[in-house]
Amino acid sequence: MTGLIIGNLCSLLAMITDSVSSSRKTARGVLIVQCLSQAIYGIGAIALKGYSAAVQNGVSILRNLFAIKEGKSKIVEWGLIALGVVLGLWFNNRGFFGWLPVLANLEYSIAVFRFKDNERDLKIAFMICTILFAVFNVVVLNVVGVAANLVVIVTTVVFLVKGKK
Repeated sequence: MTGLIIGNLCSLLAMITDSVSSSRKTARGVLIVQCLSQAIYGIGAIALKGYSAAVQNGVSILRNLFAIKEGKSKIVEWGLIALGVVLGLWFNNRGFFGWLPVLANLEYSIAVFRFKDNERDLKIAFMICTILFAVFNVVVLNVVGVAANLVVIVTTVVFLVKGKK
């Protein structure tokens, strides 16, 4: 029961930081704030025993840091993607649904390295990633996480629409 409470509280905090990341006007700003979100989500995922999600959060932090530091190396890019898949396989304790965070991280990692200078495309990719995590959060009973994912999806759509005008 304690893990459920801690996991859901972490999701609440991460929802706030994810919403802030959607409001950033530069891709760099989006990635910086997302590092904090990923750390908080990772702690929550451990508390909820969603280990494949926790390791994907760790890989996501590394990915964002390399993208922020201009890590355009194909070796770094594909190494981080491979690391996410291998760790996802190793730590998956949720069967099919345990692959959703791995797929989300794979999709978003490719987007970060391809679109890291395009804040709009980065936000669209982030929204897809968030949808996959929302389904995973339903499975691990992270009610606040699902709500957080929905809030982030809505705020991202709002900022995408505002940015298009």
